[in-house]
Amino acid sequence: MTTLSEKKRKSSLGDDSKSKRIKTEPSSSNPARKFEKTERKPFVKKFPGKFGPKDGKKPFQQKPEGGGGGHEKQDWKAFKQQKKELRIKRKEKQKSKDLMEVITEAKQIYEQLKCKTTKGRAEMATKLHNLLKGGEKYSKMVLSHDTARVVQCLLKVAPPAVRGEIFQKLKESLLPMAMSKYAHFCVLAMLKHGSAETRERLIEALYGNYVKLCSHTFGQTIVDSIYVTWATAGQKSCMRQEFYSDLYRKEKDKNVKCMVDTYKDAAHMKNIVLGSLKQHIVKAVNKKLVDNSLFHGVLLEYLQDCSEEDKAEMATAFSGLLASLASTKDGTRAATLCFWYGAAKERRSALKHLRKHVEKVCVHEFGYYLILAILHTIDDTKMLKKTLLDTIVEKAEEIVHHEGGRKIIEWMIQPGDKYNFHPSVVTTLNEGLKYSKKDVPIRQAEILEAVHSDLVNVVIKNPGFWLSNGHIARTTATILLTGDEKNIPEAFKGLAEVITNPGWVLIPPEKIEDEENDDSDEEKPKKKFKKIKNPLEKMKKKEAEDEKPQVGVEDAGLHIVLKKLMKNPLFAEILLDNLTEETMEKWLSINRGCFLFVDLLKTIPDAEKLTKMLKERRNSIENQEFSGAKVLLEKI
Repeated sequence: MTTLSEKKRKSSLGDDSKSKRIKTEPSSSNPARKFEKTERKPFVKKFPGKFGPKDGKKPFQQKPEGGGGGHEKQDWKAFKQQKKELRIKRKEKQKSKDLMEVITEAKQIYEQLKCKTTKGRAEMATKLHNLLKGGEKYSKMVLSHDTARVVQCLLKVAPPAVRGEIFQKLKESLLPMAMSKYAHFCVLAMLKHGSAETRERLIEALYGNYVKLCSHTFGQTIVDSIYVTWATAGQKSCMRQEFYSDLYRKEKDKNVKCMVDTYKDAAHMKNIVLGSLKQHIVKAVNKKLVDNSLFHGVLLEYLQDCSEEDKAEMATAFSGLLASLASTKDGTRAATLCFWYGAAKERRSALKHLRKHVEKVCVHEFGYYLILAILHTIDDTKMLKKTLLDTIVEKAEEIVHHEGGRKIIEWMIQPGDKYNFHPSVVTTLNEGLKYSKKDVPIRQAEILEAVHSDLVNVVIKNPGFWLSNGHIARTTATILLTGDEKNIPEAFKGLAEVITNPGWVLIPPEKIEDEENDDSDEEKPKKKFKKIKNPLEKMKKKEAEDEKPQVGVEDAGLHIVLKKLMKNPLFAEILLDNLTEETMEKWLSINRGCFLFVDLLKTIPDAEKLTKMLKERRNSIENQEFSGAKVLLEKI
């Protein structure tokens, strides 16, 4: 029971709390407002520092568009897709680790496989193929610089069945391979070492992309190899069709052999075909990728049928690229047309750019024809001398080793000579005269004056070289038997000293090269490993060593040249003055030597010294059985 004092104490405590509560509240006449102040405060305001902003204010929250204040819904599709991508990345990372292990093992096999002395290379190649044939390992390896060599070696050494399987693995990746810095070597290996069926399928797999490859740095190498070496006539025409129009990229027409066939039955197609072809040509010219056989073929077709304005435009575009064009037969013809179509400005530009490549163009199988065309149609002979002629004279001994170089020198001395040039060549070169203004005799005289004396001086410096074989000697006779230069007698004297030398023999070019190589080998440091030489080369060298060096007078080509030279009285007199008894005895024992004496007697009938020396040796001449001795006896 509570006592009276306890009740009083409780009541007093309650009054105190009420009074305190009333004091803190502001005064208001509205009793309801007093009740609102006693309501419970929000949770956020009680703990402002922990759950809300420091100022105690409630942060602004935007309601979702659908209404309601619940949590946002998660996009499960995006979440699943993200997880899936992560799984794929992890698997690819694991595969790359496995591929690195395979590549390491493949390189170890490759180090043994590339050695020619390794035994069981076919079995080793099969083992390496079994290691790499799973998945897309081949398509990844060919794109790398080190592993591409592994695939190249495998294509070279592996059995035909394995090569076919490798092609099956890579046939879908041929286009990116052909345009890759390292993989295009694998494509070349497929062409070289693959079967005929593989080559055919490879060529057809690239149909529709040859225009693209021709204007690519590495792709043009593949196209050139296919067009020159492996493609048939039908395949070549299909490759050219892609340049004519986009219609022929997917579908080929067997009746279209050249550009004219595309608009033979439809004249309105001519402008379309020429426009498409011009677009592709300009693209290749801008990239300076014009050293391609397929490109040369379509360019020649375009130049022969395009308008005069387009011809002038092409002459301007190719004025600095004639040396690159002059690497094939069609390209040389196209370069010649570009030079003819150009104005004086373009021709000067062409000569300046050709100056760096004169020697290479002169000795090329087809390039020398471009130099002949320039010599036959140029008007500015002073510019010609500065750019081309001086270089040709300076490099005469290197150039004259090749047929094209000899043709150029002979044209400068005796242009269009029927003994040195085929009539068809002269006829073709005469087509360019309509693009020239200067008279032909004047041009030829100016060129001869510019080079003749210098060429004679070159012969004087090294007369033995200019009589080293029949081909070079024919060019020597052309130089010395034309004109009346003051230094020609000196050149005749040098040749006569070589011819009348009793020990004059012809050294084959192979021996000269071997001697030069031996001298250069002495200067080079010795290698640790000896290179394995081809046994067939050793056999050829032994056969060459067994053959005795041929006497100069006995050579058939030189004999014709000497007979031609001896018809010149000045040369015949100089030769007779240098003739010794030892040389005479050697010549009388040779059939062709006796004929040379006959020619000397024809040129100098009153040669008392020669007649006396021959009569003294009449008995030895009568003992000879060959026809030359009998003819000589009749003359004396």
